Amino acid sequence: MRLGFAIPLLLLLLAVLGLALVLVIRRQRRRLERRVEAAVPAAPLVPALSAPDRGLRLRRSRDERISTLAKLISMPLDLPLANLVPPVWVFVAAAVSTVVAAWFGHLLTGWYVGAMEGLAAGLVVLRGVFGWELNRYRGRLLRQLPDTVQLVVSATRAGLPVSEAFQAIAHEMSSPTRDEFVRITNELAMGISADQALLNMHRRTGVTEYAIFAVTIGVQTRSGGRLAETIQNLADTVRDRLTIAARARALAGEAKISAVIMAGLPIVAGIMLSIVRPGHLDPLFHDPRGIRMFLFGVTTLILGALTMRQLIRGATRD
Repeated sequence: MRLGFAIPLLLLLLAVLGLALVLVIRRQRRRLERRVEAAVPAAPLVPALSAPDRGLRLRRSRDERISTLAKLISMPLDLPLANLVPPVWVFVAAAVSTVVAAWFGHLLTGWYVGAMEGLAAGLVVLRGVFGWELNRYRGRLLRQLPDTVQLVVSATRAGLPVSEAFQAIAHEMSSPTRDEFVRITNELAMGISADQALLNMHRRTGVTEYAIFAVTIGVQTRSGGRLAETIQNLADTVRDRLTIAARARALAGEAKISAVIMAGLPIVAGIMLSIVRPGHLDPLFHDPRGIRMFLFGVTTLILGALTMRQLIRGATRD
């Protein structure tokens, strides 16, 4: 009985730690915004920063553990616009899923296995929701990237510097590109170079094309040359990459449908068998040997679905 009370309390403690993580991130983000607001008006008097990591991002030495934990649950740590669902509600949903899964798990297999199932269910909810938000945010940035690069090409051909082009993007483009380039213009005002600001954006969002953009700007700045032609070549390269990625996703559609059918076939077959012959699957839920077989089947089904998902993502990753 003591063990029955201890495990739900442990799960509740883990949920409270998740909520504390969200509150710590919010407090650090507010502190960072206050620092930026205080530093930007005095930008002409501030010398160029020598350390490349001193930007708008959180300090790595202080937030290394938080960053590792956020990476484990796929939480967009420094992208507030990516959070369609408030992180507090996501952690609440994960805590509820953990408790419910642990309760039903202990009815079938005991508290030890039930606790593991509950933790796995909470982790799946966290990674699922946060991963979906992060992928959606990256997809919107990718769709707006060709227009963004073309705007830089037009500005440089008109004789404007790259910083002016970035300010035009911050005013003309739609969200989320506009908001990201507002951060970039703030970094430029604080003395960070254009290529380093783009690299910071790549590290925040994980969009590979912005790393290519940063390398192009950095090489052109150091070696010279015609900036408009260089960025135009980059724009053509970005369009080709997006076209190839879209074609790869279209070709992977058949594999995705096959994976969904293979993953859903055992569930549909079980439901149909229960309708045709009621009570035929009762040993899977009442007999100890049937329970072990049921858990083994569910585990292998989940592992198979995850394996197919990784294979498809690896094939379509550009």
